[in-house]
Amino acid sequence: MSHALAGARGDVKDRDAVLRDAQAWAAGLGCDVLLADASVVFGREHLESAALHAERARDAKLMATRSVAMEALLYLAAQRQVADAIRLAGIRESTRTVAVVVFGEGPVDDLIGRLGWSRDDGVLDSQGKDLSVLGIKAAERGTVPDDRIVDLALERTALLDVLK
Repeated sequence: MSHALAGARGDVKDRDAVLRDAQAWAAGLGCDVLLADASVVFGREHLESAALHAERARDAKLMATRSVAMEALLYLAAQRQVADAIRLAGIRESTRTVAVVVFGEGPVDDLIGRLGWSRDDGVLDSQGKDLSVLGIKAAERGTVPDDRIVDLALERTALLDVLK
């Protein structure tokens, strides 16, 4: 199964309605969709790594969740519990930037348009984001240059396999 990644800008006025609409779109195409708050994405590589870890867990029949999208959210947020991952990285009414992953053959730009958002992959960049959301303390943050902070997020993503 392939996947496609994108960033988007748009208001989430009713989280449940957005999630229902995205799931209905995905079900019609036989794919799965992850919508996450882009404020917890520290570079395209971070989102890609979460998607790949989730696909590997699915293929190895080691998923802790029922869907590859939810599994990817666990990896993205570096959390073992679904409720914690949703609290940390799930979309909410205050969300204005969204990370989108479509697992399968659904066209990601079609979904973004359906939800009334505009594509903006720049929202996936790490600039100005706070690594403490992933449990990374200032001392640890200080060990890498600004252009390599994605490495700390990738490390958290990979460590989830050990914690699971």
